[in-house]
Amino acid sequence: MSIDRSALPLEGLDHRTPSRTGLRPQARALAKRYFDRARIWVRRAMAPGGVTGIVMAVIFVVVTDAVLLLLRSVQELPPVALTFLIPIVVAAMRWGTLSAAVTAIGGAVTVTFVFYSAFYAINSEGRSSFLGVFFFLVVALVLSYLAAKTRRDAARALKRENEVRDLYTFSQRISAAHSPADIFEAMRQHLGMLVGRNVLLFDSFGTLEAKSERLGSVEIPKAVTEAVGKCRAAEADGAKSIVVDDERGNAWLVRPVSTNTADFGVIAIDLGLRSEHFDDLLARAVAVISDAGLSLERLGLARTIAEARTRAETEQFREALIGSVSHELRTPLSSILGASTVLSLAPEVTGNARLKKLAALIHQESERLNAEIQNILDASRISSNGLLPKLEWAEPADFVNAALQRCRNRLENRAVEVVLPDELVLLRIDSVLMERALGQILDNAAKYSPPDSAISVRGQHEPGQFTIAVTDQGAGLDADDRTLLGQKFFRGNRHAQVTSGLGLGFWIASAFVAANNGSIEVHSDGVSKGMTVTIRLPLPIRDNSRDTAADADQGELQGLI
Repeated sequence: MSIDRSALPLEGLDHRTPSRTGLRPQARALAKRYFDRARIWVRRAMAPGGVTGIVMAVIFVVVTDAVLLLLRSVQELPPVALTFLIPIVVAAMRWGTLSAAVTAIGGAVTVTFVFYSAFYAINSEGRSSFLGVFFFLVVALVLSYLAAKTRRDAARALKRENEVRDLYTFSQRISAAHSPADIFEAMRQHLGMLVGRNVLLFDSFGTLEAKSERLGSVEIPKAVTEAVGKCRAAEADGAKSIVVDDERGNAWLVRPVSTNTADFGVIAIDLGLRSEHFDDLLARAVAVISDAGLSLERLGLARTIAEARTRAETEQFREALIGSVSHELRTPLSSILGASTVLSLAPEVTGNARLKKLAALIHQESERLNAEIQNILDASRISSNGLLPKLEWAEPADFVNAALQRCRNRLENRAVEVVLPDELVLLRIDSVLMERALGQILDNAAKYSPPDSAISVRGQHEPGQFTIAVTDQGAGLDADDRTLLGQKFFRGNRHAQVTSGLGLGFWIASAFVAANNGSIEVHSDGVSKGMTVTIRLPLPIRDNSRDTAADADQGELQGLI
């Protein structure tokens, strides 16, 4: 009885006879995995020298052999295998593990065939030579690994040192920041330094706060702006990163600086054109930003940003309130000034000494209040960047005399010495601003010095600049005053209770002088030893003021003709 095997059912035999077509994809996947691992290992071993390191290893072997052969032609040499340890260590420290391994293998090969007799002969000398070369190769490979590891550890330590230094510099910038814009600019510099790419940094409201200097006035890509909005909207859904392409084909990574808080804003990094290494670059950028976000959280930067925003909003509200109140006070104060002037000239008042003195007091105090309101308005102009100087040619004596006249009530019954050079000096300045700046300095000198003390105003022509020094014999400065002098609304603790004022005078004077391209210096020998405030204004290009004046006069004549 014969059986037709082709007719038997074969369903149960599939699990016992694996298909070759099923094994091939598995073998390919396994081979690809091992190939990728080998490629990564070779790439790490070749770093940082690459192909250059291998070429230099061959050159080292050839040069070492040439030197040893030259020496052997003069004198018979002992075993020279140890000589190759020098190029091996140099190659490992300079170009990495693979370069050192090539040097070690090349040295072993050349030692075997050039300096040793054939050790494949079956005798004691051949076995000794074989063991010598073998142990040399082992020692050389271990030494190359250790030297390369030392290089990597040193590079890692140097990188860590640079990171700590950058973080310290960043913390200093944060501590010196006075507004959210300053904080975000410090963050932009820190993050840009970490990733080494062009960076755009947006605040939590999607407003651009800072960008890399290399971008300049380049318009922000529309795709990046849209991605920032999507990133902010998707934060609640857990989305972390968005990659978009701009009009030039550059890829941008857009993601929150921190996934735990939105206060740090959103960062956009220009990754350049896509290439075969784009995925590695993207992963590295994401890792760097994640680490940076954690560092910023540990620094407590979110609270610093919130406090800076609160201060900025408070300052804006105060400026708006002060400006509004000042303008409202200006109209009735003008009426009071006008009425007090008319009142002081009335026959009924001039004939009565008591009423005359009372009218003069009303007028003087009204002028003082008017000056304080003017200070507030000037402070508002400076804070809103509304200070635009009108530069013109002027003599220092003009605004010095105008400032003295402006402070005549403060300087009354006080010896004031004014010394100005006889030669003609012309400055390119805004005379009105300089008059008010010098008036503020004179007012402070009179306010903080005894009534019977002298004040001197000295002008001096120096190379490239003209200086005006105001010296008083008053309260002087202590250590705290030197640190805080020039800040807005600052008044020393020694004077806050005994003298009137808002603490704006010196700050306004500094802003007015800076608007004229000048600077202010302050010197004091200590408490109750007086103070000297020096204004430095730049002279025209040519130091010879007479020639400058002649050129100015000639220009005016040509304009008239």
